Amino acid sequence: MGGGLGLKRMALELFVVGTSQSVASVCVRERMHVDLAEVYAGLARLKATPGMLEEAVAVATCARLEVYGLSRRPRRTLRVLRDLMSDRTGLSREELAAHSYVRWGDDAVRHLFRLASGLDSVIYGEAQIMGQIREAMMHPATDTVAGSFTKRLFPSALAAGKRGRSETEIGRGAASVAGAALCLLEAEVGALDSRTALVLGAGETGALVARLLHKAGVARVMIANRTLSRAEQLAADTGGEGYTLDDVPGLLPQADILVGAVTGRDDLVTVDMMRAVSGDGQRRFLLDLAHPRNFPADVQGVPGVWLMDLAQVFARVEATLHSRAAQVPRAEAIVDAEVENFALWVRSRETAPVLRAVREQVLALAQEEAERRARGRPEAEREELLRFARSLARTLLHSPTVAIRDADPASPEGQWLLRTAASLFGVRPECGAASRGAG
Repeated sequence: MGGGLGLKRMALELFVVGTSQSVASVCVRERMHVDLAEVYAGLARLKATPGMLEEAVAVATCARLEVYGLSRRPRRTLRVLRDLMSDRTGLSREELAAHSYVRWGDDAVRHLFRLASGLDSVIYGEAQIMGQIREAMMHPATDTVAGSFTKRLFPSALAAGKRGRSETEIGRGAASVAGAALCLLEAEVGALDSRTALVLGAGETGALVARLLHKAGVARVMIANRTLSRAEQLAADTGGEGYTLDDVPGLLPQADILVGAVTGRDDLVTVDMMRAVSGDGQRRFLLDLAHPRNFPADVQGVPGVWLMDLAQVFARVEATLHSRAAQVPRAEAIVDAEVENFALWVRSRETAPVLRAVREQVLALAQEEAERRARGRPEAEREELLRFARSLARTLLHSPTVAIRDADPASPEGQWLLRTAASLFGVRPECGAASRGAG
């Protein structure tokens, strides 16, 4: 990709470190789970350490946790992050390294753009990831650690994802893990019009499932959430009923479909709770889309209980990838183009001061010379001479402007051109203004 991002000349390097379903099983990811508030607290401490971390954004979904960072000492920052993760989870640094990945520079940008385009998802083109990346930028703690670079990086990734879906058919069909999971549920349950569903969690996954259940014709939808207001708001949108998580034990006997979508809670429904309601002879279908799990794995042993978790969903939907695989080359080409566009923006951050200084220098010289020639002339002639000088200066600036704008500051040729332009035009862009000679 061109000459790279050009961050090295600014003594900065972009990196992403993370884990996902591609490198870690559900059990391992559960051990690696850390609440986002803790992640951002750690990032804030690193940012407060001089020279350690300039900017950061964390992305958390049901299947991945990633930290994007911009650092002057990226490898040391990465070691500290892994040490913090090891202390928090009890996993050794070797275990963390075995079940995580690191990308640097251009590869980190490409990774995020591919993620937003649905090219790194369990199902190609799934749309849910777009909302999750958008949520990452809107997280209350993001503003404390993000900066101008990451605030440009993430919207650029979303633009790449939107373009990929509009210009290809990679987003056609089952568009999310939740949608695919519901298809599997319908295959097991049959008609849903006589069923009562209890959805745990009113976040993005829970809301999506609730809407899909409502659309599929489920007779009754109950939504339990940490905050009652959010549950009631979603219930109003889906014709359901809103409750708090404290109400769950009393709601279990009424439900025959349970969907777990609450992040960070593994005690919402226990084996004993399911045994207590299993005596009514009613079959209950549990769909666990949470990370960590909302339902313990051994609940499967309770009579009349059918359980499907994320690992099973991922395994079952693997077959559907082929229907979208034909669109992948076109989507990858769009990612390549958008990564190059982002690299051009990064490079422009270094060429812009030179370009600005050169333009200011030439226009100022033209203005001075025109005013000198216009002394004593009638006002109309003076204005005409000034307009002519500005027009001529802009015409002469066109070719140098194009050359400076397109220069790659990460390449030797680009560095030479920027130094030469500054020297020839007598400017010092690092000072933020032109340095004109006395002649």
